[in-house]
Amino acid sequence: MKVFLDVNIFIYAAGREHPHKTPSARLIHEVGEGRLEAVTDAEALQEILYRFWRVKALPDGMALCERIIQLADILTISKDDLVLAIRLLGQQPVVEPRDAIHAAVMLNHGLTRLYSYDHHFDLIPGLKRLEP
Repeated sequence: MKVFLDVNIFIYAAGREHPHKTPSARLIHEVGEGRLEAVTDAEALQEILYRFWRVKALPDGMALCERIIQLADILTISKDDLVLAIRLLGQQPVVEPRDAIHAAVMLNHGLTRLYSYDHHFDLIPGLKRLEP
């Protein structure tokens, strides 16, 4: 079964020391070894690039995105995903818009499990959030 990896998994795995770094890196390692099939979406890569651009470390963000592209399938974002994301935001306005897009992509692709540290995914029916 495929799992969706949220942006924060990649950021913690690649980042400084933090309580989430080791478990996130372990999860990424499982994906790299083929023990877990993972996907993410184009919005996740945009988030990473923007974050690294914002802190003036764009080359690091680009390198991280290149590794993610080698590691996981990247789902595109369709008009149907955006329509569903808007509906999800109307139902759960505490969910961040980017995460509503991730949730919509997941639901429209039949994915139900995601790894993330963001608890607001728990509010979206049909999704099961896991932590590494």
